[in-house]
Amino acid sequence: MARKRAAKRGASAKVRVLRKRLNTLIGKARKAEKIARMRAKRQVEVLRKRQAAARVALAKLGRQGAAASGPILGGLQKAWRELDVAVREGAKRFRETS
Repeated sequence: MARKRAAKRGASAKVRVLRKRLNTLIGKARKAEKIARMRAKRQVEVLRKRQAAARVALAKLGRQGAAASGPILGGLQKAWRELDVAVREGAKRFRETS
């Protein structure tokens, strides 16, 4: 009978120790989860700020591109005309010398 009680007390003590360890592990897991959530939340905030800045920059570039397209197009047309004239003159000279 005494052995049964001693065994029971020993088992109860082991259960208390295991319960305490389990509770400690659960607490650490909850703390790690909370830290991970906070870090993820900060990263999301940083990414949202960067996204907003990128949108502003793209909008600005879009406006600048539209404003610059007229002079660029005019320059390209002028260059094309000059190139066309040079090719025609070169072809004319080639025909005259052959």
